[in-house]
Amino acid sequence: MSNAMQVVKDAYAAFGRGDIDALLALIPADIDWRVVGPASLPYATQCRTRADVQQYFDDLFSAEEITRLEPREFIDAGEHIIVLGFVASTIKATGKSFESEWVHIFTVKDGLVTRWLEFFDTAARP
Repeated sequence: MSNAMQVVKDAYAAFGRGDIDALLALIPADIDWRVVGPASLPYATQCRTRADVQQYFDDLFSAEEITRLEPREFIDAGEHIIVLGFVASTIKATGKSFESEWVHIFTVKDGLVTRWLEFFDTAARP
């Protein structure tokens, strides 16, 4: 397993434990962290700093309860790791649930995630 792959798997493990501090320790002070989606999505964002990423997680957890997050396929392309997965969430404000497949694209350099992009079916979110 490549070092980049291990860093990505460590990030998912930290998220799975609810240990956002451990996940934040895997990113540098300056980062390109983006959730691609419409402005109506409460956590569609472009983060440039670790503090921005912390705010992203605060916004995400304020908006939704993630009931399942499954990274299903890992594609190793050197310093780029592509992960295909599935999420099930409940929107806290409405109680409505949704499911979507997603794609996460990571760039890992010197043992840190320097770029993270998320794409998912935002139309599935009621």
